[in-house]
Amino acid sequence: MFQKTVKKSFSLEGRGLHFGKDVSIVVHPAPADHGIVFKRTDVDHHHAFIKASFENVSKTYLRTQLSNSFGVSIVTAEHILAAFAGLGIHNALIELSEAEVPILDGSARPFVKAILEAGVTELAKKIDLYQVVKSIKVGNADAWAELRPARKFSIDFEMDWPGTALGKQSLDIPIVNGAFVREICDSRTFCRKGDVVRLKHEGFALGGGIENAILVGKDEMTASNGLRYADECIRHKILDALGDLSLVGRPILGKFVSFSGGHGLTNMLLRESFNRGDVFVSKKFSDGDRDKLPGFDISNDDTRNIL
Repeated sequence: MFQKTVKKSFSLEGRGLHFGKDVSIVVHPAPADHGIVFKRTDVDHHHAFIKASFENVSKTYLRTQLSNSFGVSIVTAEHILAAFAGLGIHNALIELSEAEVPILDGSARPFVKAILEAGVTELAKKIDLYQVVKSIKVGNADAWAELRPARKFSIDFEMDWPGTALGKQSLDIPIVNGAFVREICDSRTFCRKGDVVRLKHEGFALGGGIENAILVGKDEMTASNGLRYADECIRHKILDALGDLSLVGRPILGKFVSFSGGHGLTNMLLRESFNRGDVFVSKKFSDGDRDKLPGFDISNDDTRNIL
């Protein structure tokens, strides 16, 4: 099978979750082996490009921030990265008018919808992937992340927020074919109600609100038009993890498992995996891998609630 990109350019507009600034985004097709690359249109052209790579992750508190060697950054990249990964898209140029990717409705669904409407096209270069051949785990007893060998790509996530309406949630799901589109992409970001004032005081969540986030209280969870899933929060953790894992630049054939993990632990796991050198082997995509990875053979049933 061959690498993919978007068939034509498309644009979206919205507000950044943390900095609260209005931002426009334009996604363009890109050639094979280009990868996912961001371009800031508000800075000097020679300093504007930032490759989506785990090596370029510069901050992970509340979001994934990518920076280049000139110190130019883009913020909150994880949702659009998850959309590309979930649709099996390997190459795109993303222009941003500000530093932060717009939060839109708090999920990856608006990105998925825009990509599907623009169309997806194959390129004349076969896909390389990383197969996990040895397990690796980082973190401690309170929060950890792990990669394990597995026949297909899946994510197993558990979190525990005692004393809140969220409580303990867990989900183990194969992210293959259209599963991301069907079951994960529309899950929204969330935070504790009691943290909102503090976050805004720290300069975060300035563009956040009930229209793009789930507020988790002691006895209830509040969301625009109600929850989309009873376990929407853990589904969003899986969405974030997929976006962060995609920063290896290729599909991963293996299982990601985490307890109370986040952007920082996932990035630590990837860095340690490549530092060790024996976690992944590189292999060519074969026809037998079609049902083991996301983005292949997406059906009308998968997209019914998106388009």
